[in-house]
Amino acid sequence: MRARYLVLAVALLGLLALPSTALAGDNGDAGKIDTSVTTVLDATGKDQAVPVIVYMEPGAEAVVEGVVPQGVETTTLAGFDAFAAYLTAAEIASVAANGAVQMIVADNPVFGFDYASSLDITNLAIGLDRVTPPADGGPTGAGIGVAILDSGIATTSDLESSRIIGWKDFVKKAKRPYDDAGHGTFVAGLIAGDGTASLPLDQGGYADVQFRGVAPQANIVGVKVLDSTGQGRASSVMAGILWSIAHKRDYNIRVLNLSIGSNPVAPADFDPIAKAVEFAWKNGITVVCAAGNEGEFGPGGILSPGNSPYVITVGATDTRQTKKVSDDIMTYYSSSGPTLWDEYAKPDLVAPGNRLISVRVPGSYIDTAFPQNLIAVDTYAPRAPAGTEPSYLMLSGTSTSAPVGSGVAALMIGADPSLSPDDVKVRMMETADPLRGATRLQQGAGLLDAAGALASDARSQGYALSEDVGDGTTILTEDDYAAWEQIAWTKYGWTKFRWTKFRWTKFRWTGVSWTKFRWTKFRWTDVAWTKFRWTKFRWTNVAWTKFRWTDYEAAKFRWTDYEWAKFRWTILIEGQ
Repeated sequence: MRARYLVLAVALLGLLALPSTALAGDNGDAGKIDTSVTTVLDATGKDQAVPVIVYMEPGAEAVVEGVVPQGVETTTLAGFDAFAAYLTAAEIASVAANGAVQMIVADNPVFGFDYASSLDITNLAIGLDRVTPPADGGPTGAGIGVAILDSGIATTSDLESSRIIGWKDFVKKAKRPYDDAGHGTFVAGLIAGDGTASLPLDQGGYADVQFRGVAPQANIVGVKVLDSTGQGRASSVMAGILWSIAHKRDYNIRVLNLSIGSNPVAPADFDPIAKAVEFAWKNGITVVCAAGNEGEFGPGGILSPGNSPYVITVGATDTRQTKKVSDDIMTYYSSSGPTLWDEYAKPDLVAPGNRLISVRVPGSYIDTAFPQNLIAVDTYAPRAPAGTEPSYLMLSGTSTSAPVGSGVAALMIGADPSLSPDDVKVRMMETADPLRGATRLQQGAGLLDAAGALASDARSQGYALSEDVGDGTTILTEDDYAAWEQIAWTKYGWTKFRWTKFRWTKFRWTGVSWTKFRWTKFRWTDVAWTKFRWTKFRWTNVAWTKFRWTDYEAAKFRWTDYEWAKFRWTILIEGQ
């Protein structure tokens, strides 16, 4: 049996139907209803409410009450002049008849993925052993707010309540932080866990190995967009990003982590979630996204919003559980570029994402569903008192490598608050260490080097956009798109419905009026457009030629060196 990894429903592997797709009708009110909506209605028999996003004319928020049927709960997406709601076929037709409505699209589901490796090994892999430790005055990320869009945040021994400084729940509207899935807290521990539950002997604890996050004094802002099993909606993610931007100054949010991924069904310029992260980036928030776990698919497996050329997209490496970096390799599941539709070179870099260890939330979905992933106390703290409960668990995937990148970003900004998101991206990419045996479209600039990034004085001369290497078909073929289409609809489709009776044709560029849906109404407030030079990040700044990429074959390593059988690939989402 081949090696498999645990996959969690927390990387927001959502399927986002966009306004750019062909319309349901040729004209009139029916022309406002996207085919994604009619497909869902057909699948449900048109007798139940389905989730949709309704786009309005700019400035038409005041008429929402008159548009939505009485008693229907809505989620406002002010930055997009839109709202989300569950509507029946009759209600959708009624809403479409309002003159202020521009377009109605399906509010598709969003999910998440996961991973595994010792934080001690992880920190060594990214060069933190070459950085002055916190106890000696080294960088800690203190005062930097990191917003985590995920399943929530729970207080644990490694994440005390005083460092969870902000909270917003888009699922149950709870006023106090919680995490019923356990994944968001796991991600937070990778970023900012202080290792209290694995305190070393010389610091008064019982542990031989300390599982500490990258930025152990950073503050956490929890934004819950996933339910207890890791399922959510695209509109919740969009609303969470907009909320984080609105509260940037309140909590000093300088980093936004999205260990999520959605099906990229259109170019980044027409992808609402990609536009939302672009908005955050242009408002001074460094956005770090997971690349996706679609490495076996081949080129084109980068998920949204990691397909945005602005954000830092992180793939996953395997440390092979050794302290030396020279034997690190790419994981087979880490998504490879270029991106679908745009062919941007992604991921931007890679970080450890295999068998990572972080904090657990007792009683959460992950904790109870996967007890085999708990880390036994005697493996890290053999001198702990009898009966001590485990504080950590192990997971794997690119949604764990992303928070490693977010932690380094927090360290960098904490050390130099003047850094822009583009400065952070340039410094990370220019100092990354290329891995032997991996191509540029598998690893980007290479393995994240925290020490190098912290020591760099590079500054971006404009937006550090990921390189544009094609027009959508320069590298990727029609067969690639057809293959992705099959994977996307079976793996990231509407888990509630049966899609097999539908025939999903290739995305058509002809006959679609891209200008009809104007993104100019998106409010780019607080952004001084004129002061930026619109330049692409140049790969020539990185000395690619000094490395030999063909003398090292990842295939020579045998996965059977590890006990992979007990880490099962498990999709937590219904129908996955």
